[in-house]
Amino acid sequence: MKALIVDDEKHVREGIKILADWKQYNIHAVLEAEDGEEAITLIEECKPELIFTDMRMPKMDGISLLKWLNTTNQNSVVIVVSGHEDYKYMRSAINYNSFDYILKPIDPEILNEALERAVEKWKETNKTSKDELTNSKKSLSKVAQYICEHYEEDLTLQHIADKFYLSREHLSRKFKQEYGQTITDYLTEIRIKKAKELLLQPNYKIYEVAYLVGYQDEKYFSKVFKRVVHVTPNDFRNSFITKQ
Repeated sequence: MKALIVDDEKHVREGIKILADWKQYNIHAVLEAEDGEEAITLIEECKPELIFTDMRMPKMDGISLLKWLNTTNQNSVVIVVSGHEDYKYMRSAINYNSFDYILKPIDPEILNEALERAVEKWKETNKTSKDELTNSKKSLSKVAQYICEHYEEDLTLQHIADKFYLSREHLSRKFKQEYGQTITDYLTEIRIKKAKELLLQPNYKIYEVAYLVGYQDEKYFSKVFKRVVHVTPNDFRNSFITKQ
């Protein structure tokens, strides 16, 4: 695990580094930043699991850093370390999901208690995220399998979403993230692949092939086929016959 200490005062950063029992919690790297801007650069590069930040700093203060962390969904647990028992700072820390708020001068016992709880919090969150990712992948795999087995039916995004108790938006976004294409494109790819196989069998008429792969309209099928394969269904069939 990695930790980041953000404070414009070097002696405060050094104090936290000395007082915290990093080894006990398997924290092998402790990074430092003098302000929010430098912190963001390190966060993007190193992805620290824990962040200790001051609130009053030049250039970019702690409130702005917390806001950035909250809006970019960084998977870090944040502990505010401030010399100001100010309602404005505490409210901002709560609003932007900071895990704890420690006052300066730093009490070593309080610091290490917060560190222990922050590490446990990160482990719980990370485990939950992994479980959610695993479940999401399983669900998407089932969706893909369902499409493969029912491509000839009148499938719509709404139908599939309802089938798996998901919202259209969530399913659409997650499917594209996982498979690199939309559900519509995935379904079209399967249908056209099957259509190619059927077109190689001369006993099937074009309209029959269209129907068997899920298209009720022969003209629309031909249009989609040409867009994907760059030739019409008839030309595709004839080119195979010519080769034979």
